[in-house]
Amino acid sequence: MKKTKNGLRRFTREFKLRAIERVQKGEQQAVVARELKIGTELLARWRKQFRLGGEDALGEIGRPRKKRLGVGSGATRVAELERLVGRQQEAIDFLEQALRQVEELRRTKKNNGATASSK
Repeated sequence: MKKTKNGLRRFTREFKLRAIERVQKGEQQAVVARELKIGTELLARWRKQFRLGGEDALGEIGRPRKKRLGVGSGATRVAELERLVGRQQEAIDFLEQALRQVEELRRTKKNNGATASSK
């Protein structure tokens, strides 16, 4: 552990990994956090980072960079969702065109002067 000028504590990757390993081996998160004198929320955050990105997501001493946490991938997620919306719109357009063709066929087959049945 290292302290910064403003008194904040900074933890090494090894420290974080040992804490995570203890929880994974079955120790209660609250007990591990209390013994290491860290908050349970901090330990939970480290566990989530590790789960999402492995050891590299924990970084070195200090706060992890946003892109390591997956937060920086927001633009990628937006692009992925835009592609999905585009594919769904293509499917909707195709189905609307198919429905129009079916309705047109039904009208031409029932062209005996009566209106087409809705059944």
